[in-house]
Amino acid sequence: MRNLIQGLFVISFFFLVSCENKKDTPSFPELSALIDNVKDTYVPDRRDNVYEIRVENIDGKPVLKGFTSVKKAKTDLVQQAFTQNASVIDSIIVLPYETGDKIFGVINVSVADVRMNASYSSEMGTQLLLGAPVEVLQPQSYWWRIKSAEGYVAWTTASSFVRMDKEEFNSWTLADKIIFIDDYGFCYENSATNDQRVSDLVFGCLLKKEGEQGRFYKVSYPDGRVGYVQKDSSKPYNEWLASRQLTEENILQKAFSLKGIPYTWGGTSVKAVDCSGFTKTVMLMNGVVLRRDASQQVQTGIPVDISTGYENLRPGDLMFFGKKGQDGKKDRIRHVGFYIGDNEFIHASGYVKINSLDPTKGNYDEGNTREFIRASRIIGAVGTKGIWKINKMPLYGEQK
Repeated sequence: MRNLIQGLFVISFFFLVSCENKKDTPSFPELSALIDNVKDTYVPDRRDNVYEIRVENIDGKPVLKGFTSVKKAKTDLVQQAFTQNASVIDSIIVLPYETGDKIFGVINVSVADVRMNASYSSEMGTQLLLGAPVEVLQPQSYWWRIKSAEGYVAWTTASSFVRMDKEEFNSWTLADKIIFIDDYGFCYENSATNDQRVSDLVFGCLLKKEGEQGRFYKVSYPDGRVGYVQKDSSKPYNEWLASRQLTEENILQKAFSLKGIPYTWGGTSVKAVDCSGFTKTVMLMNGVVLRRDASQQVQTGIPVDISTGYENLRPGDLMFFGKKGQDGKKDRIRHVGFYIGDNEFIHASGYVKINSLDPTKGNYDEGNTREFIRASRIIGAVGTKGIWKINKMPLYGEQK
């Protein structure tokens, strides 16, 4: 009996394994390969656009299913798929999807966490500040897939932003605003007593200016809440932006102002930053927007030659750390900071701090010095690919 039971167990096991292997085997391997090839052509980086397409076998026919935010990617894929197999059925959805006419949004909390998937347990990709505009791509229960002004695609919660149609969005975009310029602070329910808060605020938060009352600006939020912000903690947005001058001194001044701020993966505010969130926040303080991640920032700016040493570096240059590519592979960038002169750099590693490339110094950083492989200059490159003056970004302007 025991041998019979063991035999039945073995047969069942192999039956289950066989079924599982059959399940994992693509029904149409040529189409699966084509899907991957089109992805590599149009959406090699999921941070830039959406391409989540698969082929399923339904009643013996290949059905292309999923989502993409690149219409031409779908068009090319479907055309090539029909050439391979005339029975292909197209069920690909081009984003935005199920958004109605509310395809825009504005962040409604001081700092909104934006995650790579629609889950609190998912990796945090970035953060967006109050007043930041977004494109709205797709809902999934309590989560929405969005695209930031600099083109970063990820997910945030429904309570983090306000969806708007084009008319509502343009009304918000074209209105006079104030920008919060202190590190931290609050918006209050009234200007007489500061005992009730509407919300907290951090540097870079934008609010609609509704008027002035003594030492306060009267402001409103994207969701219509009204409050009061102290004038000495804020400025009219256009006035502040016009006062920004991108110089070596100004970059370093803002970088030093963040010393000691703790490191948090995905952090992009004065509450906490990661390495590229630090460089991005410093540049925002100077009226300039960088791409989100170090591996994206390295593709921008004016390259600085470091092949013979550090003599070509200038204060404010971006320094990139990682592994040199070999056998035709690209460099693998894992870290970024600012050069400050005298072989020193400031970066977010544990917290924002200063380290040296000089092995004779007490703050020598051996690991990063060994992996310092690229550098680029932002000064002189604003307006080139991936580096924007805030008011020149399409999503910060009127939508036609």
